[in-house]
Order: sequence, then structure tokens, then C-alpha cells
Amino acid sequence: MEYRKLALACSLATILVACGGSDNTDTPTPEPTPTPEPTPTPSLTGKVADGYLVGATVCLDLNDNKQCDDGEPSATSGAGGSFEISATQEQLDSYPLLVEVTASVVDEDTGETVTAPYSLTAPAGYGFVSPLTTMVQSQVELGSTQADAEALIQNLLNTTLALSTDFIAAQNDTSVPVETQAQYQQIHQVAQVTARVMASNLAAVQAAATAANISTDDLLNLIVDTLVNSLPTIVDQVAATEGEFDPDAIAGSSAVTAATGMDAETLQEQVAVMNAQANTAAANLVTEVSTTGIYWFDGEHEDNDFWLDYGSVHYDATAATTSETEYTLIDGEFVEAGSSYRDLLLAADGWQLVTDHIEISALGDDGSITLANPDFPQDSEKLTAEEITLDTLNVRLFLKDHDNTRAWHKAIPTDISFSSGAKAFELHATTVNDLYSLYMWEDCEAEQRIGGLCNTVWSKLADGQDGPATSLASLISATASGGNIASLVGPYVAWDGQDNILAELVEGGSVNYYLVKWRADSSGQYSQSAHAYGSGTWRQTTVASQTLLLIDLPDDVKDFGNRDDDGEYLLAVYEGAVRQGEFVVAGSSFDDEVVFNQTAKNDILNHLDLSLLEPVIPPSALTPCSQGDSNWDDANDRPDLTTLKSLSQYRALVAACQGDSSPAFTTADVAGSQFGIYEDDGTLDTLVVFNAQGGYFTDYNDDGTEETTPFSWSINDNSEIAAQVVDDSDAVVARFYLSLIAARDEEISIKGFSEEADWSQMDGSAGEVWSEIWQKVTSN
Repeated sequence: MEYRKLALACSLATILVACGGSDNTDTPTPEPTPTPEPTPTPSLTGKVADGYLVGATVCLDLNDNKQCDDGEPSATSGAGGSFEISATQEQLDSYPLLVEVTASVVDEDTGETVTAPYSLTAPAGYGFVSPLTTMVQSQVELGSTQADAEALIQNLLNTTLALSTDFIAAQNDTSVPVETQAQYQQIHQVAQVTARVMASNLAAVQAAATAANISTDDLLNLIVDTLVNSLPTIVDQVAATEGEFDPDAIAGSSAVTAATGMDAETLQEQVAVMNAQANTAAANLVTEVSTTGIYWFDGEHEDNDFWLDYGSVHYDATAATTSETEYTLIDGEFVEAGSSYRDLLLAADGWQLVTDHIEISALGDDGSITLANPDFPQDSEKLTAEEITLDTLNVRLFLKDHDNTRAWHKAIPTDISFSSGAKAFELHATTVNDLYSLYMWEDCEAEQRIGGLCNTVWSKLADGQDGPATSLASLISATASGGNIASLVGPYVAWDGQDNILAELVEGGSVNYYLVKWRADSSGQYSQSAHAYGSGTWRQTTVASQTLLLIDLPDDVKDFGNRDDDGEYLLAVYEGAVRQGEFVVAGSSFDDEVVFNQTAKNDILNHLDLSLLEPVIPPSALTPCSQGDSNWDDANDRPDLTTLKSLSQYRALVAACQGDSSPAFTTADVAGSQFGIYEDDGTLDTLVVFNAQGGYFTDYNDDGTEETTPFSWSINDNSEIAAQVVDDSDAVVARFYLSLIAARDEEISIKGFSEEADWSQMDGSAGEVWSEIWQKVTSN
């Protein structure tokens, strides 16, 4: 009852006050309670591009199904690819962005709608979505950390620039250095090409994926994962562009399609391999090496470079000993190989030649193992691993997906699967100590050896001549040359045919990199020219009484010569000459190898078919149309001048050979293509490479030497490939016209017209007419 009285009293008091019933109370009127401001809804603004995309649906993919579903926060991109999504802060912080690019979306790079639909993604928190952020998010979904995924894509792009940056705005930002703008422009171009490849691959396999009941999530991740593996090829093709950039031509080139193409018939197997590698578990290497051992595979099968090796490592816990075996392929048989010399390693008392023998020196409680060279304990690394269950996975596809086993996949039939119990282990190696090494190789000619070693540093010396350096001082310049070839001094650090990268080491620690080209003039005399290629730093240090010169080579220099240095490039004098090697700092990590258990090893070896590795040059389904061809003058090593014909006569011969079919070369068909011209016995005689604009041909001579000649090319109004070779003064010294006579499968029959300055007027009045069958060279 007391409560009710109190409530009533309060009510009366309220009424009296409100009606002015108290005439002697000075109680102030309370201030009105302010109306609270509405809490702003969190939102994310950003942009979407390969070029800026207008009309695309952008959403937060709350259920990770790669579709913008009803109820998911979404927006439509406007001019400049801009969008704003409203959502809770938790959603914005937790879920990736998804962009659905349909055929009605406008690409502001072209001003037209896109030709085929595709999807883009970006990690949570990104404000910029592109094909490159899509690669980052795909790697995250396949098990990588975001930091590792970003570092991987940056490495493949040869850049350190942030992938979350709007590259279109950045390439036009005059407040940043010109070099940085150029990097952003190239990244933009790579994005344009990859968007087209994503769209074309999705169109090519969508029906097969639907029939196989493959989810949208798995399909898009597979397409993007294939792109990640092929990104170096796309970057190279973009970098090789001369003149007007054409993303459609590059995306449709044979080089890119060979690298990025997807087999619709094996989609389920490809998805299974991808998901198995994403769903790894920590491996206990101690258990593996202490039971049946771990087995490694390595090899190379590119052009004329071919070898296959495999081996095992086993640990006897009772005797605390390691047994190691290695087998190498010789004349079609695997034979046991003994230890060979690995490298010269720097010890306290100087350079020491060590073998490649290893022992297990420690077993970790965490399942890790430590390998060390018993002859040189400082040469040591700790291995951890992630275990991959291989049961039922396609052997060929799995081997193809890893650098050290890629050559082996070519010798496995397409329909072989791993058996129950098969496992693979993705290794993570961490160096234990600083390691200074000089490379060893023994496959050079005797006259090329200095001090009994093949490892010499070819350099441009102070006297203007090229030759082996014998002192570090001879490689260092007091002042920069400015690119003057006559005063340029330094070591060549990367090679590609007749083109080399030279490092000009300037006192004080700066490096200027130059692309040095060898070219022949009209008289056949060779001369050099230098072209700026980049900059960097070098340093000199003394370790164990040895003077060492260390250079941190930029990625584009390493990629130029396909170098595989793990650390800093090292130069040191040994046995009377400067030798090259590398310095790897303790704690460096490498994740580039996969090994197997015994069951998986047996699955690989038991199904190996070495005949699949043999170069298959099938009997030609085409025959050259040799009507009107010129004769060859062996005595003068040139065409028989009495059998030369004019360009108009050549074109008449082409018309007669083509008949009513009139096939034609197109830029899209030629750009990125490689063709081999073979001897009757299958030996490669000439390799012809067409890049996006330029190209080169390499002649493989009978004495084992190679000669590479660059050329420029285009498709002329007669649907011919018109190519020419110039000397250093830009004078045309050779010109070629190539016409397509017929094509079947991977072969083409061509007829050609050639002029060379030393025997022709170079005006179309008299040239050599010839006919050949070319085989398209592809890498599967």
C-alpha cells in the first residue's frame, strides 16, 4: 500500500505543477530533453576497375558463395567505378567484397560494355576492387594469410606497390615519380588482360562446370588460381608490348592462352587438387622420415633442357643415422647417382668445396627436422611442412601444379589417380646460418675455364673489351658513365640471347643497370649499344678474410635472365678470377617444393611413361608449296642470285599455292606464338618467337652454338607477316614477308620472301622465295 500512495502523490504533484497550482514555489522549469541525433549507418566507399566499371553490382558476400544474394548489403557502381555500401561495421570488417560484372556493364577504358561476364573480389576492408585484388582474395580463400597472398601477387607482378591502390588514378598522378606512374600503368594493363582472360575462361568452362555440379565458388577460385600461376606469362607479354597496347590481342595470344587455358573435361579433378592443397594440416616430418622416408622429385623439360631426378631421405632413429639416395635419368633408365659437388661455401678459413650430401641433424618436438651438410655444418636448414591428402587426386594435374615436379607431369598418363594413403608435403625451409656460396658448374668447354672452373664473371672492362674479370676493383667505376657504351664498366648479371643486363657499380654504393644489345650492321660487323634499365645499390664487406661484393638484384633483372637467386648476388675472387654466387641470410624462408610419402612415390614411378617426354614431331599433315622457290648457293652461303624473284612474282606464287582458300595471318593469331622449324630427324633447327610487337628467331647450329636475331613485325594489308631486322643505326638489313598457305592442327605451311642487304637491293625487286612447314610450340 505504501507504494501505491507514493505513486499517487507523485502523480498529483505533477498535475499541480503543470497547472500552476503552487504559487509560492520557485522550482525552475526543467530543460527539455534534447532529441538524440540519429546514429550514422556505417558505409564503405570505393571503386571497381580493370578500367573503371560502371553499372556493376557490388556487395558484401556474407555467405561466401560468390553471388550477390537478396539481403546482402549492395550497391551499383557509378561513373569512375565508384560505389558506396551501407552495412554494419562488423559486416564491413569481416566479409569480402564481390563484384558481378555483367554484359551490360560499361568499361570506361573502352567506353563499351564488356564482352562477357565475370566476377571480381577483394579482401574485407579493401576500398578498391580489381582482377589483382581478386587474386589476393582467392589465395586467402585457398589457405594463405592476407599478407602472404599480397606478397605473392606483388612478387609475380615484380612490384612492391600496394594492390589496394587505385592504379588508374595513380598512373595519372603527377605528384609521384614517373617510374612509379609507369609501374601503375603496367599494373593497370595487366589487370585489363587478366579481366579478359577471366571472362573468356568462365565462358569456356561454364557449361561443363554446371554439368559437373561444380559450385560457383569453386569454379571462380579455380579460374583465378590458374591466372595466378600464369601471371608471369601475362606480365612478360604486357612488358613486351611496343606501340599501342591491345589487351584483347594479348589475352588472345597463343602464349597467354597456352598458359591460362583450362581443360573443361578435367574440371572436377582440377577442383579436387585445388581444394586438397587448400585443406592442409600440419605434418609430422619426424614420423615420415623415421618410417618409410620422404621422397623428392625434380627436373626440367623445356625446349632443349631436359633432365629428371628423384631421391629419398630416411632416418634410422635407433642408429641416429641418415640414408640418402638419388637417381637420375640416363638413356631412358634411372641410375643411382653418387654425391656431387654442390658449391664453394665460405668457412672461417676460406672457401671450401662441399658435396650435396645431407644428414638429419635434429628432430623437433613440433615435427620439424633440421638438415645439415656433414662436411659443412653451417649449411643447415630447418624444415616444417603441411600435409596434403592425395587419395584419388589426379597424379598428372597435381605434379603440374608444383615447380619441382612440373617436368614429371608430362610423363604421366592423363587418367592416373593417387592410391589410398598417398600423401604430399609442402615444405617450408628456413636457413639456420648466414651462408656465402660460389656456384659450381662443369659443363663448359675447356677453353672457357679459368683456374679450372667454369664459373667466371663476364664483364665489360675498362679497356672497352668484354671478358672475364680478375679483380673486384676492375668492376667498380669512379663515376657514372651516363650510358656511354665506350666508358661503361661492370659485370653482366643477366642474359637473354644477344641481350644482356650490365650492372654499373659506382663508387659510393649505387648501381645503374643497362640493357646491352649486340647487333650486326650491314657489313656483318657486330657492335654494342646500352639502354637504361633501372637502378639499385651494392656494398662491399669482408668475411673470413675474404672481400665480397654484394648486389641486391631487382626482380626485373632476375626475371630478364630467369635467375633463381635466393639471396643477394655475390662476387668474390677465387683461383685467379671473379666468381659469382649468392649470400643467404640466416632466417630466410623458402616455400617452393613438395615431397611425398612412399605410397605417393610408388604411384608416380609405377605409372611413369617416358615415351610421353620424347619430342613428338608427327609426320606432317601438310606439305610445303615449293612452286617457284629459289635455289641455294652453297659456295657463297646465300640464295642463287639467278633464281631471285620480285615481290609481285612472289605474291602471284602465293595466290597459286592458296588456290580458292586464301587463308590469312591475323595479329591475334600471331602475337605470342612460337614456332619450331625441325630437321627430318626431329631436331629443332630454328625457333621463331612472335611477341606482342617484336620477336626473335634462334638458329641452333650443328656445332652446338646458338644465334639469336631480333626483329619487328606487323600484319600488312596483304595479310602477310611483314618483319624486318635493323642494325644499331636503325638501318634495315633484312626484310621478310610470310604468307599462310594452309594450317592444320598445330602446323602451318608458309611461303616466304626474303631480302638481305648484302645481296639484295631491298626494294622488292629481287628476293629469295622459299617454303616451309612450321610447328607451333606450346607448353602443356
